[in-house]
Amino acid sequence: MRSLFVSILKNDYLRERGSLFWIFIFPMILFFILTSIFGDISKNVTFKIGVLGESKLLTGVFQHFPEGMRSVKIEKKPEEAVRFAKVDVCLVIPEDFDTKFTRSFMLSKTLVSSPVEVTLYYAPERQESQMLANMLKNILEGIDLRMRNVREIEVEKVAPKVTESGVYCRYLFPAVLLVSIMSTGIFAIPSQLSFYREKKILKRLLATPLTRFQYLFSILLSGLVIMVLSSIAFIAFARFVYGIRVDVLRILPGVTLSYLVFLSFPLMLTSIAKTTASVNAIGQVVNQVFMFMGGFYFDVSFVPWPLKALYLGNPASYLVDLLRRAIGFKPQLSNHFLVPAIWIALSTAIFLINWRKVMVSE
Repeated sequence: MRSLFVSILKNDYLRERGSLFWIFIFPMILFFILTSIFGDISKNVTFKIGVLGESKLLTGVFQHFPEGMRSVKIEKKPEEAVRFAKVDVCLVIPEDFDTKFTRSFMLSKTLVSSPVEVTLYYAPERQESQMLANMLKNILEGIDLRMRNVREIEVEKVAPKVTESGVYCRYLFPAVLLVSIMSTGIFAIPSQLSFYREKKILKRLLATPLTRFQYLFSILLSGLVIMVLSSIAFIAFARFVYGIRVDVLRILPGVTLSYLVFLSFPLMLTSIAKTTASVNAIGQVVNQVFMFMGGFYFDVSFVPWPLKALYLGNPASYLVDLLRRAIGFKPQLSNHFLVPAIWIALSTAIFLINWRKVMVSE
């Protein structure tokens, strides 16, 4: 079995130029092209200022903020609102703020003057949060408000690249990472299984002491190794070219779940498609649906029914959202593990039902 695993890894992946390109090189090219074309998307982003507390005075100030900045009322936990990117910064206003500010303003020229103090939360690792915090600090100090506490919220330490595409780079990173994983799970593994079956190679292999389970395990293990290597290669590319740092422990649950989904999916695909051509055709369609109805490159959560069913029933939607949450973006979905787990269970069940159809020995 070890010899078979090494043979599959070398001949079907590492020595095959087409596989090397689509699994390792294409995600990097895709990332470069999309960030180059849509890098200016950050110009159209609305910066959100969270506000915890009540103040008619500050409400009037916020109404005169520049275009692209708006205030959002926060009920509790300002640290979490910033940490999970629900807002870019959060301002905590003390009780009776307007009364205290009026008294402070009237006494501003006396020795007993005491500026009203507020608390500002921001994430220094996010370029937009740091920029907005500095801007807000200057505006509020201009009306004689003192920052009592400027609290830094620890989030994923992303070293922002000083370009207009910095925000979009981070937004796009989990999507292209998932593309590199999907390339193996949707195309490489099912193509191997169907080709070996169609050309009677599997029949000859199973005539040896090798068991069906050992053959299948070798196929999946080689696919898993390639997924891991392609993930490492893309993460390294994003780190050294775009300055995107990744906390491996934080993204590990999302990456591991992605591996499981796209190791089980090819089993189902091969069990319902009879030929290599049909496997590739179905794979192309599924790949496009997963990407464009999974919110890889832009938000599709607003689409109407029945298109929304493709979004909510799509495992890639939850996987990319889970990975984005791990690097500090606000999640669009909840129950990130439920739908992918259903796909894993369903794919495995369909494969087991059609076991002989896939692992044919006749």
